[in-house]
Amino acid sequence: VADVITHLILGANSLSLSVENALKGATSPPMGHTGQFHGPAALELLVQTREAIYEDLFYDFNASCLRLNSMLVSLEPEAYGRDAWHPLFITSVARLIDIRASELAVHGWDVRYPMDRSATLSDKAVPFLKKVFMRRWLHSGFQKGEALREPVRFRFKLTDTENESYDVLVSGDKFRLAPSDGSVANVTFVGDSDTYILFCMGRLSLSRSVRRGRIVLEGDAELATQFRGWFKGV
Repeated sequence: VADVITHLILGANSLSLSVENALKGATSPPMGHTGQFHGPAALELLVQTREAIYEDLFYDFNASCLRLNSMLVSLEPEAYGRDAWHPLFITSVARLIDIRASELAVHGWDVRYPMDRSATLSDKAVPFLKKVFMRRWLHSGFQKGEALREPVRFRFKLTDTENESYDVLVSGDKFRLAPSDGSVANVTFVGDSDTYILFCMGRLSLSRSVRRGRIVLEGDAELATQFRGWFKGV
C-alpha cells in the first residue's frame, strides 16, 4: 500500500509540474524528471521517496492531490488543449487529467482488493480505460520479439455489455488492439469489463481467474498463458 500511495504522490507532483510547463508553452520534462516511466531508476526514486516521507505518507498524498486539483480547477478552458509532457508521449492537458483519473481508479482497486475480494473499478473510469487507456498501457508493456509466421489473435469477449469484444493481434514484433472484426481467434477470454482491464494490466492471474470462474477460456489454453509474456504489467 505504501508503494502505491508513494507512486500516486510522485504522479501528482509530476503532473502539476507538467501542467505548469504546458501553460508556459513548454513540453520538456520537468526539472528532476528523467522520463523513466518504469524500470530500475523509477523504482529507486519510489523507494527513496517512500522512505523519506513514510511517517507523513497520507498527509503528503492529500497535500499533493490538493495542490494538483486546486491548479486544475483554476485553468481557463483553452488550457485543456495545450500540449503537455508525459513520460511516454506528448499529449494534451485534458488527456493527462484523464490518465490521472484512470490511475486513481486502478490504484484504488490495488489498495482495496487485498482487503476486499469483491472490489471493482469505478464505473466512471471503465469506459476510458477500455477505449483509450488500454492501447497505451499495452504499448508501454509490450515485449517485442521475433516476427511470427502467423499472428496470434487474443479475443476479449465482454459479458457486461452487448456485443462488445476486443482483439489483440500479436505479430511478434508488433501488435494491434481493435474491436473484434469477426476473424477467428486463437484464444478467447470471456469476462466482464473489469476483468478485461485488470487482466491486461497484470492485476489478475489467468489460472486463478479461470479456476474461480472469473474468466472463461476458449481455444488454445497453452497459447493463452503466453499473453503475459508479450504484455508485462507495470
